[in-house]
Amino acid sequence: MIGTLARARRALYAWGAIRSESLPRPVVSIGNLAAGGAGKTPHVMFVAKWLLEQGVKVAVLSRGYGRRGGGVIWVSHGEGPVVPASSGGDEPVLLAASLPGVPVIVGESRAEAGKECLRRRNVDAFLLDDGFQHLSLRRDADILLVDAGRGLGNRLSLPFGPLRDSPSSAGFADALIITKCASLEQGKAVAGGIPFPSGRPRAFTRVVPRSIVGRDGMETPLPGAGEEVAAFCGLARNMSFSETLREAGYVVRKFIEFGDHHAYRERDVERILASAEGMPVLTTEKDLVRLPPSPRFEARAMRVGVEFLEGWEAVSGLILERLARTGRP
Repeated sequence: MIGTLARARRALYAWGAIRSESLPRPVVSIGNLAAGGAGKTPHVMFVAKWLLEQGVKVAVLSRGYGRRGGGVIWVSHGEGPVVPASSGGDEPVLLAASLPGVPVIVGESRAEAGKECLRRRNVDAFLLDDGFQHLSLRRDADILLVDAGRGLGNRLSLPFGPLRDSPSSAGFADALIITKCASLEQGKAVAGGIPFPSGRPRAFTRVVPRSIVGRDGMETPLPGAGEEVAAFCGLARNMSFSETLREAGYVVRKFIEFGDHHAYRERDVERILASAEGMPVLTTEKDLVRLPPSPRFEARAMRVGVEFLEGWEAVSGLILERLARTGRP
């Protein structure tokens, strides 16, 4: 059902029956076909930091999924989050905390969010977080992410499968990144099953544990292998976090699962504490920003990063070419 509607909607945009808005700056979109779990947030961070290193002043536009209320909200002016996750969404707040110098604005209309940004900040380009289906804003580069662990699943759309778009929509992407690869060989095998045109950039990444971070932003190194912990999270694919912890050398004795974008309350803290039985507690950075202001345990998260196994030169070259083609002030 959703796949059929998505195909019809794309066709209407392609024919010009529905018009996309344009912003006066280049727009690079990072999104996926499946509902969550492809690693969009760390990839947006990676590209944003790289653009800053290239001297490109970039801002992030996001919907702010799971936030209360609507309209255009500034999550960050480039100096860290100015609103909580309940108002800005967990992923935008995490991006705001992780990307000094990068404004983050949320809104149902990313075009309106971009216009609001330009009224107050001079930026060279926009990164569109989770933008593959947001056709109402014209983009200059569409980067599609696919999780190596599940590919396109049964290739059916919601509610019968994991996809929120038709598999054939992969053909609209300018670059394909297979994420969370156990190996380059696995990633290439998954890529072979994606209806993505040959000749366009393909890349392969994996998630790499970097450090442990507290709510104050202070980082500590990963401990040696064998530390016993309790863990919890509320993601699209919770077991992926459990697997990452084990790959980092932790022994996960208790694992508590919540729904994606879960809004934690005191009763959840009680459940986590009871399950932990005095063990250290770890979560993800996205869950960390959704915890109540003062949980009665030391909340720590595993910070992860993206490592390209192959193909970054082609993807980065595409981005720079599209920025140059569109032009920057």
